Amino acid sequence: MIEIQNFDFLIGKWTVINKKLKERLKNCTEWIVFTAEMETKPFLNGLGLMDEMKSSHFGDDFIGFSIRMVNPDTNIWTIYWADTLSPENYLKEQVTGAFKNGIGEFYGKEKYQGKDYKLRFTWKKPSIDTALWEQAYFDEQKNEWETNWIMEFTKTHKTLLTI
Repeated sequence: MIEIQNFDFLIGKWTVINKKLKERLKNCTEWIVFTAEMETKPFLNGLGLMDEMKSSHFGDDFIGFSIRMVNPDTNIWTIYWADTLSPENYLKEQVTGAFKNGIGEFYGKEKYQGKDYKLRFTWKKPSIDTALWEQAYFDEQKNEWETNWIMEFTKTHKTLLTI
């Protein structure tokens, strides 16, 4: 695994394989798999990154949008999210956290089926051209984290035509 301390590795274009549990917090083992395309760009001289993810899984016009901002004094990141499926949640803060020993861990809360759950994002960088994101809810009944969404990122490289 490649050592990472920030989100610079995400800059560029990606193909994303999504694996999402069919049902959360119900001992479900069935995963729904779908693809997406994402592009990430830096802003404010590297204090933040924004990305746009498109997938036909949620409808032809679905776009997800993330902003990641770092506090340069603490190196703590805050991640915000918005999407066209639930526009009432314009740029809601989801999680905060940092990278330690090459793994990013970010925590927050999320409402799911009318109840607030502890939320965790984990970021890893297995290779120069891949990244891995996982989302988990804390199951209070089992006293453990349940991973309910996994995204496997592969960098998209443009091929130059030679004559």
